[in-house]
Amino acid sequence: MTLTEKTHLLYRKSLIGLALATGIAFSAGAVVAHAISLQASSEASNKVEKFAGTWHWMFDGRSFSTMVLIRSGSGFTGSATPSRIMLNDDGGLLRADPSEDSTPQRITTATLERSALHIRVKNGFAFTVTLKDDTHAEILPLRAPPNMKPIPAEKSR
Repeated sequence: MTLTEKTHLLYRKSLIGLALATGIAFSAGAVVAHAISLQASSEASNKVEKFAGTWHWMFDGRSFSTMVLIRSGSGFTGSATPSRIMLNDDGGLLRADPSEDSTPQRITTATLERSALHIRVKNGFAFTVTLKDDTHAEILPLRAPPNMKPIPAEKSR
């Protein structure tokens, strides 16, 4: 074997090695990208799951409305009991009581947008639920006065 033949053979082996290394690098990158994608979807799923449960809308240490959120497919079903609220001049709750008709109203739509769950119930009332932690949330009615403070909600254990 002459020197040029040896060089040609060495060149061919180095090309095959480079092709193998490139293939392994791309495969490893694809595996990492897939793992990151699974982790992100798992984190989103965990966040959605934290909304599910029975929530009590609170005022002065007592519940005045109950919201039940049940995970169903890619969204939620459930209900919320009607209530009546009155705000003070600063936008905080002055009064909050269960409605005279406490029949739970069925949730017709529930859409997760970023970290807030937008809900509409059968009677047309719409509000946003924002989680503070696993057992605390804030409720803000749609079309609320601009200075309205969120209504605190506590999740039953």
